[in-house]
Amino acid sequence: MTVELYLGDCLDIMRTLPAGSVDAVITDPPYGVQKATWDDEIPPVEVWREVKRVLVPGGSLLVFGGIKLMPDVMAKLGDLFDYQWVFAWYKSNAMQFGKTGYSVLDIALWYSTGKATAKNKKRDVIVHPIIPSENDFGHPTPKPVKVMTHLIDCLSQPGDTILDPFMGSGTTGVACVQTGRNFIGVEIDPTYYAIAERRIAEAQMQPRLADVAAE
Repeated sequence: MTVELYLGDCLDIMRTLPAGSVDAVITDPPYGVQKATWDDEIPPVEVWREVKRVLVPGGSLLVFGGIKLMPDVMAKLGDLFDYQWVFAWYKSNAMQFGKTGYSVLDIALWYSTGKATAKNKKRDVIVHPIIPSENDFGHPTPKPVKVMTHLIDCLSQPGDTILDPFMGSGTTGVACVQTGRNFIGVEIDPTYYAIAERRIAEAQMQPRLADVAAE
């Protein structure tokens, strides 16, 4: 199992990767909702063109996105990829106020390069509460490791290579290490990169999950 981490712009880094070298891209990119200084716009279409180039035929792309700007994300992806399905993280204890009252869903869109199937059957709704102690890494929008292991296990097999071009605090990388996937992570912010590097190194020193429980 290999881990490659890069500090820099994901577009520049992806251009150095061989075509068809990645089995799945699983990422939580900027939403363009101004939640942080780096969250000023959703990634441009050039990023997704490079994602398509590095993916194997039939490779999966899973993209989290803010619900408000989901139509814009779908417009950028729809001309390049084949839509497959949608996943939802149900935050059972969420208290964030949204358009309808309390907002308890985080949505992830599943696209692919050609025909794709789930590698392991999983529920498309992941129920997991917000537990502050799980996510205290100095990043404003972390995802729980349990959520990411669920998605990774659904869309890839052990030994596959997963790319996260917007690595953030490194949760996707931790989940890959725990489940026996190779990982390539890119992060442009030095502070978040250092956090991700530390977390993934710590995960590499821990025993691997024997298997991911069916959910």
